[in-house]
Amino acid sequence: MAVELLDSIGRRLRDRSPNVVELDDARRAAVAVTLAPGRDDLEVLLIRRAEHEGDPWSGHMAFPGGHQDPTDATLADTAMRETLEEVGIDLGSHGELVSRLDDVQARARGVALDMIVTPFLFALDHPHPTTIDRSEVADTIWIPLGVFRDERFHGTTPIARGNFRADFPAFLYEGNTVWGLTYRMIRDFLRAALLEDGLADDGR
Repeated sequence: MAVELLDSIGRRLRDRSPNVVELDDARRAAVAVTLAPGRDDLEVLLIRRAEHEGDPWSGHMAFPGGHQDPTDATLADTAMRETLEEVGIDLGSHGELVSRLDDVQARARGVALDMIVTPFLFALDHPHPTTIDRSEVADTIWIPLGVFRDERFHGTTPIARGNFRADFPAFLYEGNTVWGLTYRMIRDFLRAALLEDGLADDGR
């Protein structure tokens, strides 16, 4: 069942034209949205970012990825390089690049930043174990894709930073809170793959 779902997602997304955000002088980053057939469902790899003072995404749940390096030929290469560095999975050797997904403009404290993040969908034949770089990643988890489609795991999380306070939509799973940029990417992926159309819009 999981393998068939992965094949179905691939067919839907390979010929789809992603939304590309053009922003002059914007920094560019890329992440890997990695799917693998588990025992009962497709699973998605997420990381918990290491905590660093001054990092607006410190400690957040996220996809492996980072800023484009001058040595990266493409943004897809950025996603693969960062995934290898952060979690020890070589998507170039063991994965399949399925599709580029919609660009997302990063935000912090509700303010749009001059950084565009491009997600790339990759497929593995099974959920690979991870070897993490502790300077970048605190933990990793493979989460069943069905969690993000199940309303029982949909909720909100309160965010307070300085004078900024707001409740944001989030996925809540086994003590993990997925919100903000990663929430938006998952929401956009599910909609593009025709797996969900009823998620909240404000995931910034």
